[in-house]
Amino acid sequence: MSTAQTPPLERINAVTANFFFWQGLRWVPMGAALLIVAWSFSANTPVPETWKSPLLIVAMIAALALSVAAGRWYDRSFGRVRGIPGQHARRTRTKWLVVYPAVLVALVIDGWLRLPVLVSGIAFAASIEAYRRSTGGGRRHYIVASAVFVAATFAPLLGMTTPGAHAINLLVGLLGATYVVGGILDHLELKRILPDVVDAETIAGAGSTR
Repeated sequence: MSTAQTPPLERINAVTANFFFWQGLRWVPMGAALLIVAWSFSANTPVPETWKSPLLIVAMIAALALSVAAGRWYDRSFGRVRGIPGQHARRTRTKWLVVYPAVLVALVIDGWLRLPVLVSGIAFAASIEAYRRSTGGGRRHYIVASAVFVAATFAPLLGMTTPGAHAINLLVGLLGATYVVGGILDHLELKRILPDVVDAETIAGAGSTR
């Protein structure tokens, strides 16, 4: 590979330091499962009520199994990354103490108050952008995804869905689509940045001048 085609060292370091999150094919099965769940709980679904919960469970178990299989393929194809202990401690704290609670509160507000706008649309948009920035940046498709969630905030007001459960279900479908499309694009970008790495063990942060 020529020097002009080689990604900057900082970019490679950002990817290897967040390697798990760049393994896009891991997220595709989860996205498909969320799309199935959103479809089964939609207003015009042909799925009988008694089948909805079992379908949800089966879809999630299958998604988890396929995600694990994808992870093993990444191990074989790109090698493994040994993370630096404590490197992402701040991100982990923020995720559990700020991001997840904010999304949960927003969902409760939307489900309980049934407002004409979706508060959780903004919460998801902010979460997706925070995810993009905290896991190596790049991947501008997530900026588009955040914009879509901001637009979906006004879906009940525009008559595209009804406030409450159906509006939340719309966001679940959008989240599923984000996992599928984002996962595929993540994978393609990973292959572009690390195209020739096969069966190599990489240490996150290797090559840093600090």
